[in-house]
Amino acid sequence: MDIEYNDIYSHIVETDARVIVNYGGRDSGKSYFVGGQYFPMMMMQDGYFRGMVVKKTYTSCKDSVFKEITDGITVMEQDHNFNSLKSPLEIKCKNGNTTIFRGLDNPTNLKSIKGINCIWVEESEDLTEVEFENLMILLRGKGKQKIILTFNPIDEEHFTNGRFVKSKKDKVLETFEDGEPKVWEINISEKIDGELVGYKILVICSTYNDNAFIEPQRKLVIEKLKDTNPFLYEVYRRGKFGTRGGLILTNVEQVDFDEKKLNFRLFDNRGYSQDFGFNHYNAILSVAEKDNCLYVFDEIYVNEKTTSDILELADRKHLEKRLNMICDCAEPDKIIDWQRSGYNARGVKKYAGSVNDQINYLQKFDKIYINVKCVNTWKEARAWMWKQNKQGKFTDDPVDVFDDAMAALRYSKDLFSSSQGGIAWAKGKKRG
Repeated sequence: MDIEYNDIYSHIVETDARVIVNYGGRDSGKSYFVGGQYFPMMMMQDGYFRGMVVKKTYTSCKDSVFKEITDGITVMEQDHNFNSLKSPLEIKCKNGNTTIFRGLDNPTNLKSIKGINCIWVEESEDLTEVEFENLMILLRGKGKQKIILTFNPIDEEHFTNGRFVKSKKDKVLETFEDGEPKVWEINISEKIDGELVGYKILVICSTYNDNAFIEPQRKLVIEKLKDTNPFLYEVYRRGKFGTRGGLILTNVEQVDFDEKKLNFRLFDNRGYSQDFGFNHYNAILSVAEKDNCLYVFDEIYVNEKTTSDILELADRKHLEKRLNMICDCAEPDKIIDWQRSGYNARGVKKYAGSVNDQINYLQKFDKIYINVKCVNTWKEARAWMWKQNKQGKFTDDPVDVFDDAMAALRYSKDLFSSSQGGIAWAKGKKRG
């Protein structure tokens, strides 16, 4: 079957490299290609294929990489050729080829796996060099063996920068307009017991220019960074490695709430916060507060959805209508729609300096724990930064792109400003 994909990813299809490193800017289509196109293609081939997709935590696989692959299969109109299992996560092709899913949070569960010949590590910025080496050892299945790393280059101290990006380039396959390498190969070889043994590494730096399917609005959002945050522009537009300086939240931690047996309904102070959006994302967070810690239990994170669509999603997730929901006050008509549907929604208080007050509120928590299932909230929190001026100095204003979940998180200040927290108790009713 003919599959239309971005030209730059033909390097991945055609290479015999054992290691493929695909880093770069946002919206370059790298994760969509590997998950939504390459893995379905490889599973449908006649030869042997046993793939494994890895993320930092197993729980986060379901709503991200598992969905990426199953959605890709649907787009290809090949659902009839596949069966998907959700416990444990696995995708099986009728020809016998399979893909399984694992988390780096359970290394014991990785050691027993056999026959893997292709590993994809999504968001490899979370991967340590030791974990990378351990995954390389797992590549022992039949046929061509390869491990694929995809990530945004946020941290210049990450091992991938020194090991793959800054290392000697043996063969440059493509360059940027300014002549800098864009796609290149690295050859690794060593003598083992007198025999020369080696393998090839393919490195690709992709940007939104490589994505023929990107929406113009997404380009505009990224280009705005050139004036508001030159550092983030280098990372998200040009695919350059950056530093972690200027992060707004340094007290965030990703936690598996199910493993810790944390239950949203057992928190007295709990509720919802919502930042409206259509072209950009509409974010609703289920948040709770206790002992100077903030907990983000769940998220709704969608774009190009009407209020009716999002209400339906909220009902399916069984959001508690009696709880307070703090919303973006800029769209009162949407707040009214939520109120008419039975939700206790109200607008956030906005005034001169309110954004910084909300940020100060978040920074004062000992910890902000983000559930592993809230993949978009975690991704935004780790990249949420102060704006930089033209001299590279950080200002007191936050970057206002790719911050939809962070806006909703800020609004949680109004949830917990009174002792009753996020619960809207009926008039005259005592708390029992």
